[in-house]
Amino acid sequence: MNPMLRLGILSAALALALPALAEEAVVTSSMTANQVELVDGKTVLHPATEARPGDVLEYRATYVNHGGGAVDHLQATVPVPAGTTYLGDSALPNGAQASTDARSFAPLPLQHRVKGADGQWHQEAVPLADYRALRWDVGSLNPGKSAVVSLHVRINPTVVSQAERP
Repeated sequence: MNPMLRLGILSAALALALPALAEEAVVTSSMTANQVELVDGKTVLHPATEARPGDVLEYRATYVNHGGGAVDHLQATVPVPAGTTYLGDSALPNGAQASTDARSFAPLPLQHRVKGADGQWHQEAVPLADYRALRWDVGSLNPGKSAVVSLHVRINPTVVSQAERP
C-alpha cells in the first residue's frame, strides 16, 4: 500500500452552503492544502501535492463574492478527510463547529454521551480522529469581499494488514 495521500481529490470535497443567496450574488470557493513546517519557531507553509503519515497539513478555504449584492447566512465547510486527524485549536477564525458525519454540526469540542462502567451516563469528548468536517458561520459577505477559513490535520500512521506483511 502506498503511504502517500493524494491531495488533489480533497479539493473536490470542499463544500459551500448558501441558504439565502441573493440573485445577483456570485460566490466562488477555492481550497489549498499546504504542508506545515516549523522553522526557527515560525510556521512555514509549503504547497502540498502529496503527504506522508505524520505530516501536518493546513486546509485553507477562500470564499469570494463576485456579485453585486451581499450574501447572507454564508456557511463555509471544510472536510477533514478520512485518514487524517483534526488538530484541535487549529481552526481559524474561532467559532467553528464540527461534525463526525459532515451533516450534523455542533460547537467545538464535540461531546457525546457515554455509559460508564458504573452504569451512569456522562458527557465525554469525541476523539479528534472522528471529526469529518468543520463549518463556520461566516454571516454576510459583501460584494467584492472574501472570507478565509482554515484548519490543520495530521496524516494518520499507515496500518499494514497481515496480508500485506512479507
